[in-house]
Amino acid sequence: MLALLLASALLGAPPASAVEDSAVARTEWTVLGWNDACSVALELKIYPKRGSGLRDDPIEAHVGTLTIPPGTEDAKQSWTLELDGAFSWDERLAAKAEKDLSDAGYSRASYPETVRTEVGAGPGLAEVLLSTAALDARAKSGWPGRSWRLAGADFNALSTCALLVYAPRSGGPTRRFKLVRVYGPRARLDRALAHAENARLLFQAGDINSAAAEAATGAALAPELASTRYENAALLTLTGQIVPAIAELSAALRLDPGLRAKARDDNDFEALRVRDDFQKLVGP
Repeated sequence: MLALLLASALLGAPPASAVEDSAVARTEWTVLGWNDACSVALELKIYPKRGSGLRDDPIEAHVGTLTIPPGTEDAKQSWTLELDGAFSWDERLAAKAEKDLSDAGYSRASYPETVRTEVGAGPGLAEVLLSTAALDARAKSGWPGRSWRLAGADFNALSTCALLVYAPRSGGPTRRFKLVRVYGPRARLDRALAHAENARLLFQAGDINSAAAEAATGAALAPELASTRYENAALLTLTGQIVPAIAELSAALRLDPGLRAKARDDNDFEALRVRDDFQKLVGP
């Protein structure tokens, strides 16, 4: 039953019934890699509530691909491994399926995005972060309804395709997935900058943990932008993660050496000033 539910969820079918959800504690998804076209390999795991199976083993697991064929906008799914039912989990089979997909070309890097519900009071910020308008996707079917919210995404290396992940607004454990072509040329970068801006606004509002999570998302979504890496370095410092902060600041300054003067006087990096590696980065 859950296997049928998960397959239909990927196609945007109606949500699961309460009976089908009753055994589910959470759903985890992992992008294994993209190929050179608009096709992504992923692994989905559904974990049981207590009493419905082994706590650390999924009661359902799927490894396979979603693909948008050339000249179309709608995705097709193909599972190479499906494990369904309590005590069905087999780590060896899952590892083999993952390797087979990697060998088949699904090894291209991607840009992950987590979409949080906390949004600062910046003009138009919620419209950017909580909607997919900037993607300019042209698929007409398979979109979840208003009872679902955008919870995450993963962009391919060229930012021409994105796997969108939706969660129930009610907080339920199920997820829906939508693979789309991205026609907005700056969609990924604009969303990353919006996450970085949101991080600063949330920090100013006193929500430090959410701010740090947003800064990390911005840096992961657009690691080639010095501003997102700089913001992440600042939040890492402010949350006491000193060694990662140095590494992230180093990356930001490699991308834009002009930020050295700003970092030298930035109060966000006060905790780094006593370190020789920080002094070496920012100069005298």
